[in-house]
Amino acid sequence: MDLPQFQAVERAVRTILPNIDGIDVEVNELGEVELKLREAGIPMPARVLSEGTLRILGLLALTGAKEAPALIGFEEPENGVHPRRIQLIAELLKTRAALKETQYIVTTHSTLLPDLIPDESLYVFRKVAGETEIRPFQAWGPLAKQQEIEASLDDRGEPELLVSERILRGDFDA
Repeated sequence: MDLPQFQAVERAVRTILPNIDGIDVEVNELGEVELKLREAGIPMPARVLSEGTLRILGLLALTGAKEAPALIGFEEPENGVHPRRIQLIAELLKTRAALKETQYIVTTHSTLLPDLIPDESLYVFRKVAGETEIRPFQAWGPLAKQQEIEASLDDRGEPELLVSERILRGDFDA
């Protein structure tokens, strides 16, 4: 990664993790690459960083690649990440997807992340008769959205539910 790309990744890290001052990459006496993040000027080796910080750093490093990969798979980006940072991750994923350089496949058990991603980008995976079924979220038809459900039922005055609330309620389970 050249200097402008490195600096772009460093800026992105500071956006998502504002307590980070910068990134240091050095080669030690054994020829191993050592990664450190600086917080308040103090370098912290990668081995003491949280899983969430490392996940974010990995995703950002991939987005800063000189030649964009055709496909990036990212399993559960919410793991180890503060819930307030999930929105920033969702924005990053939407921005990168809009560039149409790389296809992103993201798996999640998060109840927050699906609310932050456009419906046309969501797919529901579930077991049906021992086999995995994959369907676009929109394939659930007009009753996939809470306002459609409420319009079809008697007027109980219930507030609109977010996708996350519907996941927790079990609307998409077999």
